[in-house]
Amino acid sequence: MSEYFPSKDNWDCFRLIEHERFPIEEGDLCTLLLEGVQDSSSNTSLPYLKYMGMDYNFHKKEFFLSYYIGSDWIDREKGRSILVTPKIKGIDFQKMFMACFYDNSVNDNLDELFHIRTNDSLIDVPSNEFQLEPLLIIYYINLVKQIVRKGLRKDYVIREERLKSKIKGKMMFSQYIKHGIAKNRKETVPCRFEEYSIDCTDNRILKKALLICKDMIVRNKKVLSTNYTILNNIMNEVMAAFEHISADISVKDLARVRINKVFKLYKSAIPLAKMIIRKKGYCVTKSNHKGMVSFPPFIINMPLLFERYVYGLLVEKYGKYNIGFQERVKGGIMDFSKKDEHMVIDTKYITTWDKDIIHDNVGQLSRYARNISNRYKYLEIDDDRFICPCMIIYPSIDGADDLKSAPDILASEDIHAQYPYIKPIHEYLKFFKLSIKLPVIQ
Repeated sequence: MSEYFPSKDNWDCFRLIEHERFPIEEGDLCTLLLEGVQDSSSNTSLPYLKYMGMDYNFHKKEFFLSYYIGSDWIDREKGRSILVTPKIKGIDFQKMFMACFYDNSVNDNLDELFHIRTNDSLIDVPSNEFQLEPLLIIYYINLVKQIVRKGLRKDYVIREERLKSKIKGKMMFSQYIKHGIAKNRKETVPCRFEEYSIDCTDNRILKKALLICKDMIVRNKKVLSTNYTILNNIMNEVMAAFEHISADISVKDLARVRINKVFKLYKSAIPLAKMIIRKKGYCVTKSNHKGMVSFPPFIINMPLLFERYVYGLLVEKYGKYNIGFQERVKGGIMDFSKKDEHMVIDTKYITTWDKDIIHDNVGQLSRYARNISNRYKYLEIDDDRFICPCMIIYPSIDGADDLKSAPDILASEDIHAQYPYIKPIHEYLKFFKLSIKLPVIQ
């Protein structure tokens, strides 16, 4: 149950745990929550989700949470907020987010993974549950890395330059009279013209924030631990793409910049860059309350983060070219396929898989494995007699730390004797489950 359950009239922070269910009697809090739930029910993307995807069951008269964590305002004017923490205490989010560096395809749709309401008021969150500054660094560098991979955008930039014996754009007559005719330099003509260049305002903002991030990385060296060197190397690679871009940005530039909706990645990166620049890298501030820090409202999609983390473990063990990722198949999107075994693999951020079988999950994987076109195209098998093995990967406190010691062949009848973290699901043919331990801060 929640760590802090507020009374009807006297409360500041409503603290809950992900996937929790709770009844609330009619009153101030119930009314506010219902209004927020109804506002976000039509749009499930992270920027528009309220209260971490909370919903209401009118039949049971209870609220219930999804697998999102973070913080949000319930009543900003009265300073009332909601905080949802993970089921597993002290999760090492930075280690999980670093999995997004394993492959470029994992970087896609980062805005579905993590979102910060950069222009909103700060909320107090527990520092032992969320190490937010390292998380912000990793997320921002990931976003910019993806932008660099797809190509920096160009835009028209106004230049003022003194050209010799030619005119380009608009001639600046007052300066020409003052500096040209008066000083007998008639061949030098001051001009104002537009140039289509990558040295535009958007890219300057990104570069300025990257330079501040370099200082943030040094400041968080101890917390980043083994990720420090990796981040520094990636930062150097990313900065190379900004070599011919200036970092000169004024306050007016930050206020006037307008993000083109066509450039989806810029839409996610520019608000973060502006927040980093305005706060000069000190985006997380200490709260007056002990053990708390202040940060804008944010939300993390835990099932998606778990999926990306597992992908990093699979690639580390079996190689990038043996693990298919996010393949759009008939019946949905298949998380992973292990090509040498023609295996369908799916992550489920559901801890109850430790003791129970969730038959809907089994049915989902069965559809992927039995569909003829999927078998030919993605699983690379055309033998109708062959049954494609399936595997569910789920989080567990007793799971494997990594897959380094896992066997090369996962679909084996005596697999549990070889590797105790994989168990056959005997109720179904060639079905297995694998438990993974989420990393925690030591």
